Amino acid sequence: MVDPRRLTRFILVGGSTTVVFLCLTWLFVDGLQLQVLAGSTIALIFTGLYNYCLHYYWTFSSDTPHSSVFIKYLVMAAGAFTINGLIMHFGIMVMPVHYLVVQFLANVALVVWSFTVSSLWVFGRKD
Repeated sequence: MVDPRRLTRFILVGGSTTVVFLCLTWLFVDGLQLQVLAGSTIALIFTGLYNYCLHYYWTFSSDTPHSSVFIKYLVMAAGAFTINGLIMHFGIMVMPVHYLVVQFLANVALVVWSFTVSSLWVFGRKD
């Protein structure tokens, strides 16, 4: 059964991560005049750490050592990256659907993937 408080926290963390990512990208590219790819990549690293910390301490209140949880988090993120790429490729190249529609559907799949894997494996408790 899905804990509604945990799901709400998960969505709030995801939404705030998106805002932080966009603001940092803007800061690095427009403010610090970094090349777009470099600025976006640096912002992604910072927001990945931000997202991990909020999920570790607030969403899932984990007490498992970071040494094992963070590796699992990175594996989950790599899975999300792969899922996003596959959905985007299939939606745009195989079924010519507008990229924003495909990205929206991919984001829904990524929320389901990330919440499920985070709950059951990354931050899951071994009670």
